Amino acid sequence: MMRLAMIGMVLILSAPAAQAETDEEKAARCSQQAALIGGLVAQRSDGASVQDAIPAVREAHADMDDRYVALVPVLADWVYSLPQEQLGAGVADSFEAACVGYDA
Repeated sequence: MMRLAMIGMVLILSAPAAQAETDEEKAARCSQQAALIGGLVAQRSDGASVQDAIPAVREAHADMDDRYVALVPVLADWVYSLPQEQLGAGVADSFEAACVGYDA
């Protein structure tokens, strides 16, 4: 339940950037955010602190649109709030599915 609430919070925070976007633009945005989440999950799983994970994920995605990279701290807060047993490859996939399915 908490996991879904946090996903909703992240989606709401990113919603202003999503206004008046096409389905293709929305899918691309959600995919990019999911990639960032995947990187954060990997960092956390490797034992990195949130303070170390944020710049590492930003650097790994330096070619990504700045609008998405700017969300890394918010996404990191969410990823680092998840219970350890919920971490895994499915986190990014679940986020992407929720993001694509979200209607503001």
